[in-house]
Amino acid sequence: MSALSEREIRAITEQVVHHLGAQASPANIEKVVHSAIRKIETDKTPRTTPGNVPHQAGERVIVTAFGENSIGILAGLTAVLAETGCDIVDLSQKIMGGFFTIMLLLDVSSATVGYETLKTELTATGEKFGLKVIVQHEQLFKTMHRI
Repeated sequence: MSALSEREIRAITEQVVHHLGAQASPANIEKVVHSAIRKIETDKTPRTTPGNVPHQAGERVIVTAFGENSIGILAGLTAVLAETGCDIVDLSQKIMGGFFTIMLLLDVSSATVGYETLKTELTATGEKFGLKVIVQHEQLFKTMHRI
């Protein structure tokens, strides 16, 4: 029903309970919460991106890249992120025995390109450096690593 997080729904519910006071029955709460969620979802106007599904506020992507180390890898990958308006939320990088590995957590909600374009550009840049690059939505990544 909703793209809202559990935390957001809980906050709405708490506000409804406070507002309804003595009339806060389960049925009344459910009715008002559903109405509030529909209004929030109707009011949301996600920005459009060229040729792709629009990004949502707070949407995050995980990028993993690995291969033989060479000069300019980090600069090449981060240049793509800067050009496309992606925000690096967290990163881990390691060079071990001549091999380069990096994992980036990106906030793409302000990106100027869609997911597929970002994935294509990062993969192409990685290939220039001989890297294998994997780009995944955060939810897919979490789901895969929960199994």
